[in-house]
Amino acid sequence: MQRLTNELRRDYLLDRWVIFAPRRAKRPIDYAVPRSKADPKVCVFCPGNENLTPPAKLLYVPQDGKILEAKDRGRNRRSDWLVRCIPNLYPALSGSDNSPLPLEHHNGFSRISLRGIGTHLIVVESPGHDDHPHHAKRRQIELWLRAAIDLVDKLERREYSKSVALFRNHGREAGASIAHAHSQIITTPIVPARIEQEHRALKKFQDEEDSCAFCRIRAMEAKSERKILDVDGFTVFAPWASIFPFEFWIVPKRHSPRISGLPDEEIKDLSVTIQLSFRALARAVADPPYNAIFHQSPKSRDGAFHWHIEVYPKLSIQAGFELGTGTYINTLKPETAATALVSAAKEERVNQV
Repeated sequence: MQRLTNELRRDYLLDRWVIFAPRRAKRPIDYAVPRSKADPKVCVFCPGNENLTPPAKLLYVPQDGKILEAKDRGRNRRSDWLVRCIPNLYPALSGSDNSPLPLEHHNGFSRISLRGIGTHLIVVESPGHDDHPHHAKRRQIELWLRAAIDLVDKLERREYSKSVALFRNHGREAGASIAHAHSQIITTPIVPARIEQEHRALKKFQDEEDSCAFCRIRAMEAKSERKILDVDGFTVFAPWASIFPFEFWIVPKRHSPRISGLPDEEIKDLSVTIQLSFRALARAVADPPYNAIFHQSPKSRDGAFHWHIEVYPKLSIQAGFELGTGTYINTLKPETAATALVSAAKEERVNQV
């Protein structure tokens, strides 16, 4: 019997280490965790309850066999929508198109504070309460992506917007306070540290190797035992130094720094890729809570960035060691996670409608 040994792995680009401790591991199915489910009498995101939320900034509505864009006007709220985008009632940052640039303050050390200007939107992905990517039809996922990309494109043009983050939290354990399928967009007047670190590493690699690191990583992982899916314009794989059990990344084959301006065919390919990969995750680990984050270049950066999606299932807890050292412990190697997800994806291909 092969002895399980611990191993340290460094991230492809970032100065970040992960300890793999397989002797602490479980079988893949044992990673499934009981999900706490909210059971509200009224879901504020469901059709018919539009008056419980702010007016929609963007609506996708069907009309004469087409999908049209619309907005809520005053107290008139439409309920025939397919995707609905609204301001967050409890925004992390707030502002408007005419908001002045943030003010900087100094205390002798460094930049300390900025005015909290930004935008925080909710994208209600479907009228269907449980239309999460592993349940939703491909066409609905495509509509959600088109609406989110449209909003990101518009928000990037605002003067105070230095970075735009698109993400979805699934399950209360992952930070979702409302169960209805939705994602969020936050613009910030700064470039977040993780994005800055990623950009610097990609720029350094480009300068030294005259190529894109993520283009190389994707091509390499497409041939590795960590590959999960290869669907037209995208490759899905478990990263070499994954932080979480069953973590996977979705990386486009075509180099592009941001998701804004994504061609129609790539949006369709991405919707298929998201549907299949999240169905595989739900099948392999009993629909775990997770965070899915779109990584893209800030508008002020050059083309060294390669946008992609990172998915972090919340199947472990980052405790004192991780928080205190910035080094992570993962009990499941990405090769083992990929094997389970590949198996689940094959079953989903057979059952896919």
